[in-house]
Order: sequence, then C-alpha cells, then structure tokens
Amino acid sequence: MSLKNKVWIEQVRDELKSDFETEILYYDHWDKGVEEMDFPAEEVKLKKMCQGEYVILSKSAGSWLALKLVAEGKVKPRKLILVGPAWSWAKNNGFDPSELIRKVDIPILIVDKTADPAISFADLKREVDGLNKPNLRLVEVPGDTHHYEDVIGLGKIVREFV
Repeated sequence: MSLKNKVWIEQVRDELKSDFETEILYYDHWDKGVEEMDFPAEEVKLKKMCQGEYVILSKSAGSWLALKLVAEGKVKPRKLILVGPAWSWAKNNGFDPSELIRKVDIPILIVDKTADPAISFADLKREVDGLNKPNLRLVEVPGDTHHYEDVIGLGKIVREFV
C-alpha cells in the first residue's frame, strides 16, 4: 500500500479527466505516512463517495476494499476495474479473492502485468479460470513490477471497457 499509489492515482485521474468525471478516495494512511490502510475507516469514506452512477477503479490492496464492498452490496458501481490486485496480500489479510469475485455480477476488468510480483498474469488467470464468470475480463500488460506507470495505456484500456 505504497505512498507511490497516491501519485499514481492522480496521474490516472489526469489521464482520464477529459472523458470522465473523476474523484479520488485519498486514503488516510497516505497523509499519515504509514503503509497500512485502515479498512473500516476507508470503507466508510468509499460508501459516502459512491452515489449515483459511477465506475470504481482501484489498485493493489484498494482492489480488495472495493471488491469486498461490491460483493457485500454496500456500493453499487456500474463497473469495477481492478489494477494489479495484490492476490496473495488479500489471502494473507483475510480476503478470499475467488469468493468475492464469484459474488459480483457487474462487469469486472482486471489489469495485471505479465510478471507483477503481487500476482503474475499467468497465476491470476489460473486463479480465475474455474470461476465461470462471463462478466470478468482480464487484460495483460507487459512488465515485471507492481507499479503501473503506463497511465496512457491504462487510460486506453479503461476507455474501451467503460
């Protein structure tokens, strides 16, 4: 849950703002300079933000916050975009990624790097192959880090999906 994600999401917002009205959920831990997200506090903030018709784009551990709230029916986006979902982090922190995805019926896009250390695209594909979710779309992008620096390329993928 790197502080680099704050800068990254602002770059993504800037890339998408000509096509979409965007709003960022600024996690409290970014301002406090700590690595760990306070899930209950961020859940309250996200639920307050999610009004009207909207799409959620989230990255890494934030993907599990968004997916959990969607699976529980606490937020109701039109579509859900998960970038670099930290699959093993989710499992190590009490989330069952496959079960959460099973519970969601809206279109879900997962963008993952070929060799993202949080979960490689091949491993992600193996994890979701048996879920039989026609609403789930996977997109592989090249790279071997957990930083999704090609925000222009990501913007094209998002525009196509939305």
